[in-house]
Amino acid sequence: MNTTFKILWFEDEPAWFNMEKLRIEEILRTHYLIPVIERRDGDDFDLEELTGNDYDLIFMDYKLAEGKTGDTIVAAIRNSYILTDILFYSSEEQNMLSAIRKQMPPIDGVYLTKRDYRIFTEKAERIIQKIVKRSEDVVNLRGFVLDNTSAFEVRIREILNICWQKFKPEHKVVLSEAIEKQLENKSARVETQIKAAKGAECTFTYANNNPYTLSVADRLDILQAVLPILNETYQMPITTVPHDFKQYYLDKVNVYRNKLGHITLGEKIIRVNGQDVEINQDLHRLLRRNISEVDSTIQQLEMYLTNHI
Repeated sequence: MNTTFKILWFEDEPAWFNMEKLRIEEILRTHYLIPVIERRDGDDFDLEELTGNDYDLIFMDYKLAEGKTGDTIVAAIRNSYILTDILFYSSEEQNMLSAIRKQMPPIDGVYLTKRDYRIFTEKAERIIQKIVKRSEDVVNLRGFVLDNTSAFEVRIREILNICWQKFKPEHKVVLSEAIEKQLENKSARVETQIKAAKGAECTFTYANNNPYTLSVADRLDILQAVLPILNETYQMPITTVPHDFKQYYLDKVNVYRNKLGHITLGEKIIRVNGQDVEINQDLHRLLRRNISEVDSTIQQLEMYLTNHI
């Protein structure tokens, strides 16, 4: 599970769907998950789109349009060895139960509830809680954080490349000075790389795109030199990104990335900024929220560079 939670929802009454969808979205937000909900009415059922098991949950109304019933769709799903959790619901409870009994097997591993706002919402909330809890182990958390922070680092590198391409010569001087300062601070073990960078046709592009010369902290320092230029010369609103973006990024995600990258299976505690932090549901929620926020912040910077310079 990443920052999104994908639901495929078979329901042919838009009014009921739209009202209940708002409740489900609110439940997902309490877990700091982004809802991605797709509605089908039964006529547009395509088994192929389910074979990748990309959905976290399926909601299935028993009585669909044109006389179709959800049990036939669920049977087709299970016959294809798709094991996504399914919540089956209906106002015709007895007909739904009878249909399921006739399909046993292959219909198994499904949850049942009434087509009632309160009852449906409560049952859906418990299932979502179970699915989220199932994903909240240290292995998934480490992979989730490392995957996202690696993607952020690539995006920060590309932001700097765009700035280099679009900035005026006097601002490129600032970038060159910032990157040369980072190169000067490198230890003897990267002395060869520094010489290669300084001897390249363009020191900035060579060093910024080399996977070993600069760390994410180095690029964040260079980005700090970029932000005043964007604000003062290119009129980027100061609210686009935090003023001290480097510290913002380190506090939100990087400190956790470093700690999670070195823990072993079974550990329950990581030490962050001198404090013990328990690896529990609260930490999973915090990191989903932090990663979503950093993603949104970087996206705003990317959009401004792309559309306004």
